[in-house]
Amino acid sequence: MSRPKVALTAGAAHGGTTIANMILGQHPEIFATGKLRDFPDGDVFSEDKVCAPGDRSCWECSCGELAMHCPFWLEVRERYARLADWPIDKRLPELFRMITELSGRPFVGDVTHNVGYARQLMEISGIDLYLIHVVRDGRGVVNSRLRKDYNMGLLQKTGWRHTRRVIKLSRRWLRQHHALAALEKQLGPKAVRISHEDLCINPRATLQPVGECLGLDFDSIGAALGAGEPFGPVPHLIRGNANLRLGKEVVLKYEPSNLARMSGLDQAIFGLASKLPVFGY
Repeated sequence: MSRPKVALTAGAAHGGTTIANMILGQHPEIFATGKLRDFPDGDVFSEDKVCAPGDRSCWECSCGELAMHCPFWLEVRERYARLADWPIDKRLPELFRMITELSGRPFVGDVTHNVGYARQLMEISGIDLYLIHVVRDGRGVVNSRLRKDYNMGLLQKTGWRHTRRVIKLSRRWLRQHHALAALEKQLGPKAVRISHEDLCINPRATLQPVGECLGLDFDSIGAALGAGEPFGPVPHLIRGNANLRLGKEVVLKYEPSNLARMSGLDQAIFGLASKLPVFGY
């Protein structure tokens, strides 16, 4: 029995992994799923969970159904539940195999922000793993996370707690990408690193090495994105940026706003904490 193929999009949270995964899912041979770590996740497949009062978008599948009621994921969950007693190194390959069988596509497009999960998949001999390492300018990543903290009332825009949070997020960004870079070396030709900014500005050229890594042709997809053509949602994406995942159409464009909104002091703190220049930034 052949090993299931997994195209794992890995990077930092708020780092462009959702849109990269959706773009991969435009290819007819890749079934983009969103984050499958800890599947079936109790939060995503819960009747009671909400993102905010009256908002359930975090737990919706891109098909429009709540993930727990989505026919596709119901079938996967029912089959997967029969393997509850199997060890994880046997169970995960079967999860990916189920998804390829039900979707009719040979690649599963998984996503992670967790380096440990990426390493786990790499070490399971029953999985044919390909790594797409997405790097976004860490200043934009950190500021995007800070804005979320502000909106949730978890953080003020000044003070020691704010500075400490910037340092922590900056160091996390650096550690995460160094660890993913180490996995790239181990995977060799089955790994590729792309810049989120390059993907937005020149998708055709950026997708070329991704296609070479996966053995797929992304030229027409990259050309359409570069011409400003919108692309639609993928069939059954769970978890990830809800605005992108649940949108009817997405137009790929570079948004420097998070970087532009970051204060000069925070940018300086990021530069010191992350030891810039690094990863091309």
